[in-house]
Amino acid sequence: MNIAIQGDAGSFHDEAARKLYGNDMSLVACESFRDVFAAVADGAAETGVVAVENSLYGSLHETYDMILKHKFPIIGEITLAIHQQLIGFPGATKAEITEVYSHPAALDQCRNYLEDHFPNADIVEYYDTAAAVEHIKQSGLLGAAAIASKRAAEIHNMQIIQSNIEDETANITRFVAITPLSKAIQGASKATLVLTTSHTPGALYEALGVFQRYSANLTKLESRPIRGEVFKYQFIIDVLASSSQLDQIQNELAAQNCAAQLLGHYVASV
Repeated sequence: MNIAIQGDAGSFHDEAARKLYGNDMSLVACESFRDVFAAVADGAAETGVVAVENSLYGSLHETYDMILKHKFPIIGEITLAIHQQLIGFPGATKAEITEVYSHPAALDQCRNYLEDHFPNADIVEYYDTAAAVEHIKQSGLLGAAAIASKRAAEIHNMQIIQSNIEDETANITRFVAITPLSKAIQGASKATLVLTTSHTPGALYEALGVFQRYSANLTKLESRPIRGEVFKYQFIIDVLASSSQLDQIQNELAAQNCAAQLLGHYVASV
């Protein structure tokens, strides 16, 4: 199976994809989330794996916008603990580092560490963590380090100068799998919906009451602007619900004149 991800082999997207689909998959490396969706749309990959949420920084709105645009159903999810490593050439020491490369999100996750240990180093944004390791190696940048995963260091035979440099140890990213080749998922227990209510007093309150009546637990509720409608909002909802619960919820929301677009019904990650 061809799986499209943002990033290269050894990236956290790569690790998430392998946890979902095993090591026999064929990786389609993409520079951006838009490229991932394009690869799936063009048939270069049957499935894409994309990050949608981080425990420290919240939702990745670009990903949700792409899911809404392409209408590719979510068919699975996985959560991954993100541990960042400072990676350089074999034998390198922290004292020799004058540049640090990584994806902007990884740099931000290690901001305090970088300020404390490399206050005078040039911090260089790169499109992917694992690709940053490959870049400094291929370019022979002996005074540079990259921030990436342990697997990225192993793949490129580079040294971990310091382990687990992220500022917060509880750093979890949620990834979802998307595909146009959707079918009913056996044992599906979690759904993602986009809810739009009427703009009347109490409309959202009444809509949320539907989930409570059917004992369906919301794990996410977030407002997003409706494009083309100034200062009007829709709501992204993650809910733990069986197929029968979901059918009842959707029927009752429709009776309230709420639009509830189902983005996917899938097995919740443990």
